[in-house]
Amino acid sequence: MISRIVDIFHDKGIRDIGVILGYQAATIRKELKNDVRYFENKNYLTTNSIMSLWYAKEMLDDDVILLNADLFYEPQLLDDMLRQDHNATMLADSTRIVDADYRFGFKGNRICRFGKQLTNQETDGEYVGMARIDKGFIKSFKNKLETMIDAGDTNAWWENVLYSFIDDRIPINYFDVAGTFWTEVDTAKDYKRLNDWIENDRRLNFKAISLEAKH
Repeated sequence: MISRIVDIFHDKGIRDIGVILGYQAATIRKELKNDVRYFENKNYLTTNSIMSLWYAKEMLDDDVILLNADLFYEPQLLDDMLRQDHNATMLADSTRIVDADYRFGFKGNRICRFGKQLTNQETDGEYVGMARIDKGFIKSFKNKLETMIDAGDTNAWWENVLYSFIDDRIPINYFDVAGTFWTEVDTAKDYKRLNDWIENDRRLNFKAISLEAKH
């Protein structure tokens, strides 16, 4: 899955890619070889992704796309990200509410509520696991990240940096990817969703090839 993420970025002409290692670091290095820049969170067992991002802070100096490594998505999602021009934009899916994991509430084109505890009535979409930060906002983001690390908040998700801006009434936008396939792969249910989509995609491609052959 991580190799696929890297390949999709390469296909879009993006070569400056960082991968933050922790669990099974040697395996990932062997798989990806030298196609990316590596950073390592050796304290991954006792910290969370905010600490992992801190180890890669040198990359926070331009337009940046951040995404979780357990994400399978159609390449269209990356196209959507590259078109954004807000300070910060997080991808969300308005079709995922009843079974949503991390939940967003929207107001206009901004995120106004967030958290796993939101009810279905409070939820307007599920967080996809990808965000884009504009180079004009990246310094503020990096400063906030440093403030949280200095305060000892090393067991938080990296997304909490963005959520802290919402708490400060600084807008964080969302983009709705409804209709484009994506899934994180945390559970057996996620894995089944992915396999079902792959099998359906294969059947559709086979039908298209068969029809083309008849002509």
